[in-house]
Amino acid sequence: MNGFFAKWHPAVIVIVTGTLFTRAAFFMTMPFLAIYLYSEKGIEPAMVGLIIGVSALTGTFGGFFGGYLSDRVGRLPVMTAAILTWSAVFAGFAIAEYVWHFFLLNMLNGLCRSWFEPISRALLADVTTKENRLRVFNARYFAINVGAAIGPVAGTHLGTSSSTGAFYITAAAYLVYGLLIIITLKGYSAELKAGEERKFSIKSALTVLSKDRILAFFLIGNTIVMMAQSQMDTTLAQYIGNAPQFENGVKLFAYLVVTNAVTVLILQFPVTNYVKRFQPMNALRFGSIAFSLALLGFGLSTNWIFLVISMVFLTVGEIIVFVMSDVLLDDLAPDHMRGTYFGAMSFRSIGFSAGPWIGGLLLSTFGFEHGFYVFGSLTLISLLSLPFFQYGETIRKNLSAEHSVSTQERSLHT
Repeated sequence: MNGFFAKWHPAVIVIVTGTLFTRAAFFMTMPFLAIYLYSEKGIEPAMVGLIIGVSALTGTFGGFFGGYLSDRVGRLPVMTAAILTWSAVFAGFAIAEYVWHFFLLNMLNGLCRSWFEPISRALLADVTTKENRLRVFNARYFAINVGAAIGPVAGTHLGTSSSTGAFYITAAAYLVYGLLIIITLKGYSAELKAGEERKFSIKSALTVLSKDRILAFFLIGNTIVMMAQSQMDTTLAQYIGNAPQFENGVKLFAYLVVTNAVTVLILQFPVTNYVKRFQPMNALRFGSIAFSLALLGFGLSTNWIFLVISMVFLTVGEIIVFVMSDVLLDDLAPDHMRGTYFGAMSFRSIGFSAGPWIGGLLLSTFGFEHGFYVFGSLTLISLLSLPFFQYGETIRKNLSAEHSVSTQERSLHT
């Protein structure tokens, strides 16, 4: 084990370890926010969806600018500012009272997340050799889900669905993580600027991104997929917590979140090892289909057994989409624009933003008694991602063929 970690840059160890503990704190509180807002504050499902979704909306634009800024001034300054602010935001949740409080705080939550997460992934890629990046991305994702297995159970026992006091613990965890980054990685600041030496303007960055058609179709398809994934913490949370056919809905939802995390821990490496034989765009189509089957399953479920099976399908889709998205972006990104490309993935947060609102509208329209209509509609939306991944893969094949022909012609002339 020591030999395994000895191969890793200290930045990798800090980020993976910090991710584990902060995500445990995150999942102790945030998955229950939608239930709390509806049950304790009496906020309508559509408005709850807007409050939850605004986090992703601010992340849509903030992530790109944060990734660009990290390429300009360095990863560590931007990451440090983001995570310390994030800690203050979680403390704010503990004392919030009114709708606009939660709305503003979740806007800042999304902004901090959109700056810290893609930049930390770009930093991991900066300090890791190309052949080891999939292993490092897997380790980070594994840490996220260890935290996700611990957090919801702790949140249930702390009564997070009926109070926000546990947010103080989350705030403290993020503060400690921020201090750990400052103290541990300060001596590596010069080294961590590798790959950032070529400076460019926002205009030139947008020009490069707009001309990358594979990236464009990937982002559109991924945005639609995120509409499906976003239902877990919003529409599904409210539905399970309040639908009359489920007893102890809050506890049941907590254990579904744990099911999600434990399934990742068990299946992440087998699933990843299987799908990496496919082109990333094709693997993303498999993930989209798994999400769609999960949503349909939630709508048809009348007991916890079918809910658990549906959650397993959702988790398989999540594993494929999250890991293979990082791999695809790493393949597409020029070295000096890696932060910008990873930041551009925040555009998919439009799906995270629209998804909770759409799910909330469907709940308000059909009610908690008619889950099939709610999740059936969401299933159809999720399937719309498939043609965009297909278009992206077609473009990749055509460009690859053109490059092969060009290489052959040059070899003939020489």
